[in-house]
Amino acid sequence: MTSSIDKSFIATLRMLDHKVGFLQQLHGKPALATISLFSGGFFTGSPQTRDHSHLLGLRLNEQIGRVIPLKLHFRHTPDGYILTIKNKGDYYNQLISKNGLDTVEAVDSDTDDPTTFTLLDHEGVAITLDNLQPAHSPISLRIKDKHYLGGIKIKGSPYVYLGKTEERSKITFILSILERKVPHTKN
Repeated sequence: MTSSIDKSFIATLRMLDHKVGFLQQLHGKPALATISLFSGGFFTGSPQTRDHSHLLGLRLNEQIGRVIPLKLHFRHTPDGYILTIKNKGDYYNQLISKNGLDTVEAVDSDTDDPTTFTLLDHEGVAITLDNLQPAHSPISLRIKDKHYLGGIKIKGSPYVYLGKTEERSKITFILSILERKVPHTKN
């Protein structure tokens, strides 16, 4: 029987035609967005400007110079993988988690309900470290509520976010394994 450590690893997540990262990397800090919130189809107040620097997003390669690839620890659990940020900086050792805007963001690692992600191959089959190529693999990420990670727009914001989408809008990422069988550490 394999342990969770045997299926855990550190890898980078990138795309061919877009940079993937925190909005502060892709657009500068603070990454401000003025959006109106809706609930149940009803407007719930005046537009609010918020700092979205800690949200993950996409930007076309030709719109930005070099960006350090998103480096993550993929911690295997029975429900999927918990993703921990391993890039040095503001979000080091924080978790990638979905939020109320249907986007994904950096949250403290002591959260009570971390978001889990299922890795999918090009045929939509769930995979683990055992199924991944030695170096680079095309993968998609499915959130535990059966939605996929894709690029989304929020009305009023100039950014493209990583967030909850339907299967037809999912992103295929390039997963590049850096280390295999890596235990989760808080350091």
